[in-house]
Amino acid sequence: MRNFKEDAALNTLNHSCAHLMAQAVKHLYPQAKFWVGPVVEEGFYYDIDLGDDVIRDEDLAKIEKEMKKCAKADKRIVRQEITREEALEQFKDDEYKIDLINRMPEGTHISMYTQGDFTDLCRGPHTETTKNCRYFK
Repeated sequence: MRNFKEDAALNTLNHSCAHLMAQAVKHLYPQAKFWVGPVVEEGFYYDIDLGDDVIRDEDLAKIEKEMKKCAKADKRIVRQEITREEALEQFKDDEYKIDLINRMPEGTHISMYTQGDFTDLCRGPHTETTKNCRYFK
């Protein structure tokens, strides 16, 4: 059995898949706001606030289809180092990201990753492109 905490390649792939899922959810639910999306033993997840919407079991196939579309687009996943001030400006309309930024100790290096039309705060690392995330379930 693989130890997901010690398998850097699996950890990176699962983390990139979490961002792919968040991108797909954002396409389908534009009001979605995200807090964190860590890798866990079972794979990955994201804490998502959909406002008044909820995701039901029957919505999962739709999300999976959108994830496959995003993966097929083969967008580069680009890391960018930013200052605290830049992060606060970038995410000024997202109370969850503002909360995360404000929890970071002064002097913390802040990075964000962008893939196509989706950007999120993240330490990384990630795969080079979304195409690397095409095999998920």
